[in-house]
Amino acid sequence: MTAGRFARVLRKVFFTAVAVVSLLLGGIVCLMCQALAGRDAPTYRVEGHVTSHERGALPVGGDEEALSHTIGVDAGSRHYRVTAVGPGLDLPAGQPVALDISTADGSIAYLRAGGGVVDLRPGVVRPVLSIVAALLALGAVYFGAVRLNVYPPVATWLALALGAALAPVVVFVRV
Repeated sequence: MTAGRFARVLRKVFFTAVAVVSLLLGGIVCLMCQALAGRDAPTYRVEGHVTSHERGALPVGGDEEALSHTIGVDAGSRHYRVTAVGPGLDLPAGQPVALDISTADGSIAYLRAGGGVVDLRPGVVRPVLSIVAALLALGAVYFGAVRLNVYPPVATWLALALGAALAPVVVFVRV
């Protein structure tokens, strides 16, 4: 095998690898944007009352004293089960509560009881860090592809710009 042919085979393999890695990293960005969009989606309120309450040991971050509270809420035609760490869900059976349910995925965003509010939404740190890491890796892959002349530079950056423009559209159309 000559050096020219080896270089062509290597470029084809690298071209496929760049395409697969780009697809994977773009999927991570879209998924994390979708998680962030679902976190802040509109909610609707459901009234109900606590039907059961369980406490359990749940060591979190080295804290052996942490307790998880699991409550069952009867909201008319539907029964919800909520678990959280901390005293916010330490509610007696029969306590009236209001649940704010996300319209995006049906998860419970907030629980309101006795003048207090418990935020049950997932955090934003992990999705944001995942987005930043995936975009940095995607930039590194495209930079490497341009340096090795696998893609024409203009086509690479146009594809990146098109993907960046379409990803939020796809996410928010779903929500």
